[in-house]
Amino acid sequence: MSTTPNNPTPPPDPLAVALAKLEPAPHGLEWNALMFAAGRASKARALRFWQCVAGVCALAAGALALALFAR
Repeated sequence: MSTTPNNPTPPPDPLAVALAKLEPAPHGLEWNALMFAAGRASKARALRFWQCVAGVCALAAGALALALFAR
């Protein structure tokens, strides 16, 4: 009879031990800032449209006021 057990445990893998000691690095992704920037970018064209509409209305109001007072 042999004195060795039937299922000897193998020594731990040094790479696995080293990897187990590592901590994950912070990702640096700011979710709220990303969503804010995405919302701003998606509405930039609509904002520019309404700024143009307001400018045209202001010019029309100014032209009508000038025509009224020039009479």
